[in-house]
Amino acid sequence: MIKQIAFALVLVVACGKKSGDQAGDKAAPAKPAVTIDAAAANALVPAALKDKIVFEKRTIKIKRGRDDVSYTLAAPKTWKQQGEMFASLKADDAGGFFSKMDINPNCGTSFKDSECKPKDWEKVADTATFAPHVTANETIVKDEKAKGRRTMISSETSNTKITRVSVAWWNDGDSKYHICSADLDETIKDAAPAFAKACEAVAIDGDD
Repeated sequence: MIKQIAFALVLVVACGKKSGDQAGDKAAPAKPAVTIDAAAANALVPAALKDKIVFEKRTIKIKRGRDDVSYTLAAPKTWKQQGEMFASLKADDAGGFFSKMDINPNCGTSFKDSECKPKDWEKVADTATFAPHVTANETIVKDEKAKGRRTMISSETSNTKITRVSVAWWNDGDSKYHICSADLDETIKDAAPAFAKACEAVAIDGDD
């Protein structure tokens, strides 16, 4: 009887431990801290557009799966979120009809490669996010690569003449990477550097 009680106590103690408490287990690496600086984005808005685009620190909350996710970043004050399931902001009249801003996670380059697990995110982002903008119909204005991040600004030379801002970032060992993008109407295209600055600092709360 005493042996049975002792064995039961061992099971309770063992089951009460999380996997990270076991000897030899490694704790998940801490995510880098993100500083949201709306003033820095506002400083890059051209004088002629300062009455149309004003960035503020904003938190965009969405419902994705069973848990809520929120993205905090510098974003235009007057742009409206398009539904609670998407981190998408649509411009007001001052921002132009085609202008919008989106934040999304991505796990691969195609449906066959869609499993969310650690990958070479620089290579995946190059194929899935940036290569589609390297075409005869778009002029690359900026293409900056840094460790764990890439920023591109491209300008469409035909049709709607939208200027696109694309920022992708990742951490080694992550199961996905993220993209913050902005489509800018021709009337506010000169604010592209400000949107790039805003997209380069996004804090994520929750598992998206």
